[in-house]
Amino acid sequence: MFSRTLTNVAAGVALAAAGVLGTGVAAYAHECFNPNRSDQGDAGASHSQAWWTLDVAEALTSELPAEDAECVLAAYEASGAPATFTIMVKGAVGQDGTIASNNPNEELAGDGSGIDEIFAAYGAEIIGSYEACGLSF
Repeated sequence: MFSRTLTNVAAGVALAAAGVLGTGVAAYAHECFNPNRSDQGDAGASHSQAWWTLDVAEALTSELPAEDAECVLAAYEASGAPATFTIMVKGAVGQDGTIASNNPNEELAGDGSGIDEIFAAYGAEIIGSYEACGLSF
């Protein structure tokens, strides 16, 4: 169980480092977050082993050249999308490692209620931020 948790955390960190808003977006599309949880709730959740907070600015500045990171971040922030995502990294038992992996209702994956998937909820903003800076995936 600890090995699976460590693997999930490592995968989450690796994808974040690749820039959630970059080439790892498609692979990160299934990562779950709670869009209705308060900042205080996210902070509390990130202290558990099951949730980890991804800071978009940190991910971009750690993986892109400074000029590109600044451009993409400015475009992303202008879109109104969240600056952070507290995502589940411990995986739901029986759900192939994600909360919503067996949910047949794909249209609910980014509806802003319950549990959403990053790319389903903010894919247009993510892609648009890169495109606004002349970058592609």
